[in-house]
Amino acid sequence: MLKAILALSSALIAAPLLASPAVLHLPGVSDRETIIPYSDIQQSVRGHRDVFFVRDRDNQWYRLQFNAGCAGLTTDANTLIFRHHGPGGQIDRFTTVVIPEEARSCAIESIRESLAPPQVNSRSPVTLD
Repeated sequence: MLKAILALSSALIAAPLLASPAVLHLPGVSDRETIIPYSDIQQSVRGHRDVFFVRDRDNQWYRLQFNAGCAGLTTDANTLIFRHHGPGGQIDRFTTVVIPEEARSCAIESIRESLAPPQVNSRSPVTLD
């Protein structure tokens, strides 16, 4: 009986920790997290705060959210350097992003497929947040 109570209490304590964080719905941006299958980034565009949009070699756009406060005042999004920490060269949440302009590294908190940002397509529903 005591084992059952301990198991139940452990499950109740762990449940909130295992729950997925709430996903902020953004127009033109997928609600699902993803990876960029290869690191051949063709274009990068700065969003607001710590948001960047990148286009891969297949012309697929992605919205990247860096850790809070990391991107600072970076103005040249095309100088981003992606450092991979796993096999295959994919960009994922374990990839760090070096911003040479500010001599700092950022963690990627989120990667989601996106339509082109408004700097590229003036009719895009995507916001820069």
